[in-house]
Amino acid sequence: MSVAETADEARAGFYLCLARAFMTPSDAAVFRAARDYLAADLAELSTACGYAVGSTIDAYVHAMAGLPDYLSLQVVHARLFLMPGDPHPSLNTGAYLDGGVAGGSVTAMVNCYRRCGLEQQEGFHDLPDHPAMQLEFVSWLFAAHAEGRGGADLPMRAGEFLAHFVDRWAGAFRADVEAAGERFKLAANPYAPLARLIEIAAQADAVQTSGHGTDVDPEILRLRMACAGHEPDVGDLATIRARLAASGHATGHLGIPVEQRDEAMGFHPLTPPRPPRVR
Repeated sequence: MSVAETADEARAGFYLCLARAFMTPSDAAVFRAARDYLAADLAELSTACGYAVGSTIDAYVHAMAGLPDYLSLQVVHARLFLMPGDPHPSLNTGAYLDGGVAGGSVTAMVNCYRRCGLEQQEGFHDLPDHPAMQLEFVSWLFAAHAEGRGGADLPMRAGEFLAHFVDRWAGAFRADVEAAGERFKLAANPYAPLARLIEIAAQADAVQTSGHGTDVDPEILRLRMACAGHEPDVGDLATIRARLAASGHATGHLGIPVEQRDEAMGFHPLTPPRPPRVR
């Protein structure tokens, strides 16, 4: 086994650990694994990958030590990601790229999964841009390459997917998780160092290519990240309407709720063929 294959196997394990960590904590067994084993696993794998994450893992250990049981971890997860009302970090990470939920980036992610013959498991009820799904896909790509299936047999490499998607939202997501922990006065926030680990790994492993790099203007990307998770108010809609009109574009769709626009335009969902299932 070559050094490269060993490193790819370690990366596959590292991203899979992070994917599992961002799933909703469901029971005491999940909490014990997160408290007692995850930090050691991430530390060992990060050494094999060459990531400099020592202080970040220490921060995770410290945060987990402040949570007495799995219910407390559930409360932190829900407060950060699920509570309605206050602005919060979005687990629909395509919002950081598109400025809203279920945008073009999400469709592009789904196309990546399907091009590799994968489909979302029926038991996974989040959208395809959830961090867990993206990170598990990256893990699968690294594992496939380590096993010799990542050459001509697959349409992309893990580094390309990271560059086109994960590396572009990871920084904004991490900043939101950190800020939300302070804003909500959480005594312990293990998701902040976990988000930082995503950012570190994605920066290290992203590979820009001519076919998969971003073609989004940096200022547009900045504004999308700033507005992610923010529902447009009357003033926002007025500005959008005025700018569309000034450019000669239609504005009638702005009066139709997003979830009703497909029906209003006569579009109807179709059921595609079903390839093999993964998470």
